Amino acid sequence: MSGPFAGKTVLVTGGARGVGRFITEEFALRGAHVVVNCFHSEPDAHRLVAGLAARGLSAQVIKASVARAEDVTRMMTRVGEEHGGLDILVNNAARGAFLPLAELTEEDWRRTLDLNLHAVRHCSLAALDLLARRPGSSVVNVSSHGARQVVPHYGVVGVTKAAMESLSRYLAVEFEPRGVRVNVAGCQVMDNRVGDMFPDAERMKRTTGAATPWGRLPTETDLARLVVLLASEEAGFVTGQTVLADGGLSCGAALHAPLAAGLSVGLPAGGCPYDFGQGATGVGGW
Repeated sequence: MSGPFAGKTVLVTGGARGVGRFITEEFALRGAHVVVNCFHSEPDAHRLVAGLAARGLSAQVIKASVARAEDVTRMMTRVGEEHGGLDILVNNAARGAFLPLAELTEEDWRRTLDLNLHAVRHCSLAALDLLARRPGSSVVNVSSHGARQVVPHYGVVGVTKAAMESLSRYLAVEFEPRGVRVNVAGCQVMDNRVGDMFPDAERMKRTTGAATPWGRLPTETDLARLVVLLASEEAGFVTGQTVLADGGLSCGAALHAPLAAGLSVGLPAGGCPYDFGQGATGVGGW
């Protein structure tokens, strides 16, 4: 198939469901052959690949737990044997527990760190030799607003995503001599299955959408297309950056809306949508 990614091989971890599925589809639509990594979602992965094939698009499934270094090594070895290299790695797989810090267990922290931080490290380092074989190769890691702003019941995810963003900057510098870029794509809470996991999810989504200058929450497609952009030749001089598809939420206009009398910042009449009297209402997302 023709397209800007024709002839390129893309590996998407956690690429069968949620945002990962949209990322897989966006790359496939642009001509890439997509390796859909999965572990718990193998049936979903095979259905996705079959659906893409029916549309004349190219993809395959590799089952591996990216939280296990030995699985990652095996997966990258297979990619190298079958494709001779790798053009783009998207570290999308993630997990978390939506609880206050005091209620998190050691197991919650271990499992979340393993997938949100260590899996990115394992996959990126294991893929480096494959990526270095291809001109214009890159890594895109998926993060969220919660890495930079406090989101209720999001501590273990926010902390591990913040660590991943820092890791990405170090990887960007250390991968530069091999010609590999590394960037991070993120957004706030979305109106999807993961967004529904938050306590008081509907209120959080309503408030966050109202606080966003563009007046809505991001979609999976918004985030997936940002990932594609960062991986593209058009972003060929961009590395070590975290870019948010957040409709301007991170500009902070909502925080100052009560002071901006008469100024239009895309918020409802009457000022800030946050309910300061009832406590924090959460800005951020998966």
